[in-house]
Amino acid sequence: MATHMAKCFPAWLSFFLLALAASAPDSAFAQQPAAQKPAGAPPEPSPAAASQDIAVLQNQSRSHLRLDRPSNPVEVYLYAPDEKVDVLPSAFCGGDEGAKQFSGAYRLVSVAGNAVVSSLALDPDTNFVEKKPHDGARLYSDSKTGQQLVAIFQYGTCTSETVQFFSADPTGLLYSIPFLDKDGRSWKQKLTGPTGQIPRLPDGSSAFCANAPDTGYNFCEAYAFDGANFEETAKWLTSEQAYPEKGLDARGQAMRSLYDFLAELSEKKFPAAAYHYVGYSPSTGTAQAAARSVEKAKMLEAYCATEGGQCLMPSKIEGDGHLDAQGAMPFTVSLQTSDFEPLKINGRSSFDFRMWKTAEGFKVLDLPPRLP
Repeated sequence: MATHMAKCFPAWLSFFLLALAASAPDSAFAQQPAAQKPAGAPPEPSPAAASQDIAVLQNQSRSHLRLDRPSNPVEVYLYAPDEKVDVLPSAFCGGDEGAKQFSGAYRLVSVAGNAVVSSLALDPDTNFVEKKPHDGARLYSDSKTGQQLVAIFQYGTCTSETVQFFSADPTGLLYSIPFLDKDGRSWKQKLTGPTGQIPRLPDGSSAFCANAPDTGYNFCEAYAFDGANFEETAKWLTSEQAYPEKGLDARGQAMRSLYDFLAELSEKKFPAAAYHYVGYSPSTGTAQAAARSVEKAKMLEAYCATEGGQCLMPSKIEGDGHLDAQGAMPFTVSLQTSDFEPLKINGRSSFDFRMWKTAEGFKVLDLPPRLP
């Protein structure tokens, strides 16, 4: 069948760009809470109709979870009125031969106090395969707040799953939980490994690590749940495969910042790249005072577009994590062209970059090389 074969992702930094789908109300399950209904909205279903709706959820849902809340427990159902069941004709990383695959217009539906409270539509291509992390909705208990969340895994690649989280307020109103990065960007989901494992760090943060086979690295990000959002606490790059959370150290964080800077320059995401760049003053041997982000973004765009800067994807980053005499952490980086060939300038195929520790984390001091 074609559904699972189409579910693969492009380059590492594009894994997160799936849009949150919205669908129009088509049943009692799609109605919004009364407080959010516009004027003229249809009335709430009768108690008899509500009981019938709940019975349908109980009998036909793909998953049923119970979220403990101070006043009333909230029941959450994963439900698709048009659910379709197929049997996988052959094995692939996201499913075994003969396994059932479920597809349809899935939504999460919450029930509290014997009433359907709210509904959230999931992405239209959401599907589930039995005996895999992406087999339905799962309960996730946050170690820092103790709050129970709903996790939805989806097959990404042979080395990754995506995961999205949802919760419900005390009234049972469902909402999606975003991931908020220090650079101001937000994401609706994150990558984790093929088993869906989410390690817990000593500070209570949840770590999301996924391997990018073409780089040989695990890309890791840690977030702390504050009751409404996942706030970034750390990002790092590591070659540690078995326990990538152990790669969280100064070297790993500096490498990740450098990789993100170069990758974002290559993808022309200059405002994002500006967050990682601090600049360098040869006269003082120290990092310059940070310019405004908008000014830095414009400078980086000009450097890459008109000043000969070779703003290319990194293929290899090397460095032992030690500081130089000026207090910077040096690395050598190999860059690759759009044809996946190594960049060579005057016989050199690796280039020097230094990282500077700031209150916001490690920042890049040097720009990519220019052509002579």
